[in-house]
Amino acid sequence: MKELYKPAIYWGIKMGILSILMFLIIYAIDPMFLGTTKGWIVNLSVSMLAVPIVFMILGARDTKKNLDHFTFGQAFNAAFFTAIVSAVIVLLFNLIFMTVIDPTWEEELYDEVVRSTATLMEDMGAPEESVDETVKQMKIQNEARIKGPLGALKNTGVGLLWYAFLALIVGAVQKSKKIENESID
Repeated sequence: MKELYKPAIYWGIKMGILSILMFLIIYAIDPMFLGTTKGWIVNLSVSMLAVPIVFMILGARDTKKNLDHFTFGQAFNAAFFTAIVSAVIVLLFNLIFMTVIDPTWEEELYDEVVRSTATLMEDMGAPEESVDETVKQMKIQNEARIKGPLGALKNTGVGLLWYAFLALIVGAVQKSKKIENESID
């Protein structure tokens, strides 16, 4: 079993390392970029869609070479294992980053999110009372939000749910077509 999913583990390690490198480059250029609207869009499109999809496909594709028939379950597992390995690597990095490298970054980033949201609302012509109320609500939500290592763990769990959804799609695409045709006969 371990050898079967070895390619998925390999691509998961690559995905985790690439994710960390992308974050570090962005952080070196502008530590608050991810708190802006542009940063959020980049993070969503690259880190939550493009990178996971590409690496999950690679993990499933290379695992497929180890089997004569690649069932949906095996394809899903290969894609999801890729994501799990990456998520664990990134979680370990995040824990080190948040506790040793820059313990204040998380709070500063959230402050940037609040500022960016207020600016966006003002630019769109929202009334000042609406902007003030939104900022007030965001600050209340921030106080209730789980932060630090527990927050990172929670975010990883939520990320794994997203990855499971993507793995369902990758699994459906990567499964062997032979299985479907044999079932029909």
